[in-house]
Amino acid sequence: MTTSDTRRDYLQNQKSSGRKLLGVFPAQFPRELLWAFNILPVEIWDPPVEIAQANAHLQPYICSIVRGGLELILQGKSSLVDGYLFPHTCDSLQNLASIVNDHLDTGKPCFFFYHPKAVDGQPAREFYRNQLTQLIDRLEQHFGSINIERLQECIQTSRRLYSQLNELFNLRKQGLLQITNSDFYATLRRSEFLWPTDYISELELLLTQKCVKPLPSRAVVLSGILPNPPEILSLLDQHKIRIAADDLLNGQRRMTFLPTNANDPLEAITDAYFAQPPCSTKDSAIAERLKHLQKLTVDSKSKGVIFNIIKFCEPELFDLPQLRAGLRSTGIPSLVIETEINQVLSGQIVTRLEAFLEMIGD
Repeated sequence: MTTSDTRRDYLQNQKSSGRKLLGVFPAQFPRELLWAFNILPVEIWDPPVEIAQANAHLQPYICSIVRGGLELILQGKSSLVDGYLFPHTCDSLQNLASIVNDHLDTGKPCFFFYHPKAVDGQPAREFYRNQLTQLIDRLEQHFGSINIERLQECIQTSRRLYSQLNELFNLRKQGLLQITNSDFYATLRRSEFLWPTDYISELELLLTQKCVKPLPSRAVVLSGILPNPPEILSLLDQHKIRIAADDLLNGQRRMTFLPTNANDPLEAITDAYFAQPPCSTKDSAIAERLKHLQKLTVDSKSKGVIFNIIKFCEPELFDLPQLRAGLRSTGIPSLVIETEINQVLSGQIVTRLEAFLEMIGD
């Protein structure tokens, strides 16, 4: 696949090759399990659809990720997928799972994955492990038996993939990757629908953009759910501001290496989940999130933190006041931008962002 291929063309080719597709809503899910079933997870974050029908099913204070995902289904534009997977990321996505499974006649099976909201302790680990086995049981009812050897191979593929991503983020942190914010995150987001070996090939190509010495730029940390709308990235590029690290739910928050455990692949997947950075959607302690943000900022020599918040995202908004206060107490400036997915940036937001960039200086 080349980067010029469209997402739909790619997915159609994957189906033609005999692979199943599963529409996956944000954000934490054991992708290695799906790969082992020869299922390609197709993540549904910000589909480019105009909202026309979803509002009849949702309260006005539901975030645009949920609204856009439901609209995609209602308009019949997810016809390629063979089912849906709903992780229990937040109450709004849980509500969406109920609407699709209980009230819409999609003709496609729905699967559910309830990751624990407590992120430490043996009971949480046992709960997560139990969720893995339950998901396997449900998938086997529709897609045949899982091959454990194949799952072990998928874990090794995942380790290779995350190794490359980790190298790329380290190069970004040091200013040694000659690529814009827009192009970097465009490539990062292709993991949302590419088969892992195809994605690894694209990451290898991106690694060829390594520089010999750091590029002149100022650095910031970007926090939030996802880098959307893309105009934010373009504006940072125009001002020669590099996103040296991120605290994005679809970025570094869910990046971790899977331990090498050939005898028990489910334990390796469990270990990886509990080794991930703290996250609002897992009810991580605010003190842990603050410490993580401070470390990202210091290690990347960033000038400040930009919180790119999706409107009505309750998990993010609950943590925001204390995170900003904690950053301020250690001399780290921050800016909050609240947007809807796929919206054009307002002049007011552009002005506020430019003022923040001017304030953090050189």
